Parts: sequence; C-alpha cells; structure tokens
Amino acid sequence: MLPDVAVAAGAGTQVAPILFAEKDTVLYNTAMTFELSGDLDGVAFKADEFGDCQADGATKLTCSLPFEFDLGPDGVIGYFEAELTAAKTALGKTGKITTTFTADGIAKVTTTAGVTVAEGVDLAAGKGSKISVKAGAGFDAKLQVTNTSDKVLHGAAIIFNTDYAFSSAREFSNCRYSDGQVNTCLFEQDLQPGATYRTSLPYRLRPDTAAPGGAYGEMQWLTGDDYQDLLEYMDKAGYEGPGRAGKGGKLGLTAQASAREVQQTDPDLDNNWQNVEIKVLGRQGTDFAAVGATAKGAKGDTVTLPVGTRNNGPATRDASRIGSAAATVIVTIPAQAKVVSVPDGCTKAEDDSVKTNPKALQYVCFSSPLFKAKTTVLWKFGVQLTADVTNAKGLVEVNPPCQCERFAKDTNKKNDTAAIVINPVAGAGSGGQGGGGSLPITGSQTALFGGAGAVLVAAGVLGFFVARRRRTRFEA
Repeated sequence: MLPDVAVAAGAGTQVAPILFAEKDTVLYNTAMTFELSGDLDGVAFKADEFGDCQADGATKLTCSLPFEFDLGPDGVIGYFEAELTAAKTALGKTGKITTTFTADGIAKVTTTAGVTVAEGVDLAAGKGSKISVKAGAGFDAKLQVTNTSDKVLHGAAIIFNTDYAFSSAREFSNCRYSDGQVNTCLFEQDLQPGATYRTSLPYRLRPDTAAPGGAYGEMQWLTGDDYQDLLEYMDKAGYEGPGRAGKGGKLGLTAQASAREVQQTDPDLDNNWQNVEIKVLGRQGTDFAAVGATAKGAKGDTVTLPVGTRNNGPATRDASRIGSAAATVIVTIPAQAKVVSVPDGCTKAEDDSVKTNPKALQYVCFSSPLFKAKTTVLWKFGVQLTADVTNAKGLVEVNPPCQCERFAKDTNKKNDTAAIVINPVAGAGSGGQGGGGSLPITGSQTALFGGAGAVLVAAGVLGFFVARRRRTRFEA
C-alpha cells in the first residue's frame, strides 16, 4: 500500500510503500514497479545510487531485492523506496503512481496513489527542554515553531510521541486524545514568513510513574496539508486514527489571514522536531509477582494452566520507547504433561537467553511494552496428561536474571516465582499465585508482544501511531 504523495516543487521526496501479509511468510524474487501517469510534466523518478532500482525513462522505476524477504501481519517499511523529484515549473500539477508488487508464488498486487506537486515551505521546531517533576504533579510543555520560508504557511499541525507518564491535564477541541494523552493538534491559522509562534500544553505526570526515573516526549511539526494527507491515508489503510476530539476550547497560535492558492508540503523534516525530557523525582518502583496455577485431571485429559504475572505497582512499567516487553515470563511445564495449545505471546524456549532449566520443557512469554500498575496478564496453556500424576510440579518465573536487556529493578524478588501443580496433594504444597493469595485480573493488557508495530509514512511524514489494522490478504 502506498500513501498519497506530495512532492515540493524544486525538491524531492521518498516514496515509501508499506507491505503486509495475512500471515508470516518468506518471499523470493520480489520486485516493486512504480509508474507515473496524469498531468505530471517535470515530475520524475530518480534511480538510487546502490543499484536496487532501475529507471525506464523518467516515469517508470522498478526496484528489486536480491535476497529473501520476510513479510507478516505487522507490516514492513523501508524496502522498495523510490525517490520522486519535481521541477519548479511543475507546481500545482497532479497525477497518480501505480505500483505493482511481484514475488514467486503469489499473484501480483497493484495499487494506486495520488501525486501532487506542492508549494515547498519549511517549519523549524524550537529547542528541547528538560524539567524535573514529581509523580502526580503538573507541568507545561512549551512548544515553538518558526516558519523559516518566504511564504505564508496556511495551517500547521503537531504530532506527539510521549511516554505513558505524560497525561493531559486539559483538553482542547482542535486536538485529539486517547488513553488520557494528546496525540495531535491542528492549527488552522496562517503562519507568516519568518515569524515564530509558541503554545503551551498542560500535562500531569501520572501518579504511577516510576521514580526516580525519566520520561520523554517528542513532538513533530507538519504543514496542515501533510497532516490531512496522513489522516486520510490512515483511514484508507485501516489504521486507528489519533483519537477523539477534545472537549475544551481551542489551543491557538498567533495568526493573520492570507489568501490561499496551492497545497503546501515541507520537504525538510529534519528540523521539525522538539522534545521534552522529564526527570522524575521521588521514589516508587514496580513489583512483578508470578502467577502460578493448579489443575486436576487423569491420564489422557487436557487441562488448562492459566499462568502469568501481575504488576503490584505502585509504578507502571513502560518499555514502549525501547520496544521491549515490560515483563518476560518463563514457564516450566510439569513432567508427563504434553503441551497441546500455546497461547499468543508465548513460544518454546530453545536457547540460553530464555531457558532457566536446560533439562526441562520451557516456554517464554512476553507482555506488551506497557504494563500498568494493578493489572494482571495471564497466558492459558493447554496440556494433555500422558500419565496419571500426583503433585506434578512446574514453575513460573517473571523477569529471571539474564545477560540481556530485561527489567531487573523489581522491588520484591520474593514473589518472582510461583508453582504450577497438577493434582496437588494436601499438605504437599500447591501452586497458585506468586506470594500467596488470590490476585484479581483487572484492566486490559495485550499479551502478545509484537515489537513496535507498523511505522506509517505519508507525504514524507513519520507517523507515531502504533495501531491495529485489518489484514485479509497480501497487500502492497
């Protein structure tokens, strides 16, 4: 699938398709052909310097991969990229790109995307800031943008990529929100050439933020047209959008009215970024407790083992920025139990980085990167008993020590393990919850750790939305 493309007159942009497959697969002899059509005189493809793309005149380009290509439901980007250029005389011209994706063993996939030669402008973000804040306290993110071009900019937008710790303290009607956080704001005002504009977003650091620690936010400024192109592409591609509109008044930038004639795009996004770095004061950590299970059955029976971990808090664990699981759980299956169903998010442990007992049958399960305080994640294993067993034991371990990037600052390591027991004998010890007692399952937590998800690029804009998508076939 290819987003609509806005290329600045007198400049160039990367055309970046996003590819998905219904299920994980390996493809061979893959190629993507791009072809221009419509009123696009002065618009041309440029072959890359590494030789993976070959031009057939100015309007046709074929890019191929000389190696096997892994593709799955999460999608990939960064392959089959083409550079599109436009002459200054092409301003205002429109047309389309037709893409054709081919690989051994599948039917070719053809899609189309619009092309617009837009007026080039340049936004420059303000400097980053560093703030010290206690968990639960409020703070303001002071944002700045300058229209460094010699043209009036007709509308601007900002996209927020903030850690979970950033909670919006107030809502605005021209901004969009989800899970208590602002995701985007659109300013439908004019920005004068050379002028600098400021705004301020009120935040509150969530009370369950780990301390001492840090939280980070990145903000990217876009032209209003590039932002609208991004939203249209997300809707077309089946991505979740940036959320609902806020319920308050408008967040504003100083503006002056100006006549509008053509679409605008920013071809240089390197200077569009601003960040807010939070130093979290205080002291509160995270206690992960293992959740074990008990089951009863006879030889030949299939029983369910709901095992997992609970974040007792008081701090939420957020590993989203580094793209790793908040909790890694190792499950040792009791002897004489054959695993017949493996839950999503779990795989057989087959190397030293995840095995804790080389002689046992073990599985490793990954939580999502965000694991909120006072919530539980369970994975339900189905096992068939191959013999009549009594007090057959297994083990659940949460974040066991390893020479790897795994959470190691658990505040109570005594409950990091819990037993699995099949057909327990009274007085012989039983399984159940780590640390004893019953743990309620609260909140919603995605058990499957699928990396950072698909990255969106539309009109040269890097999107921050990690979103679910409808996947029904091979797509390009």
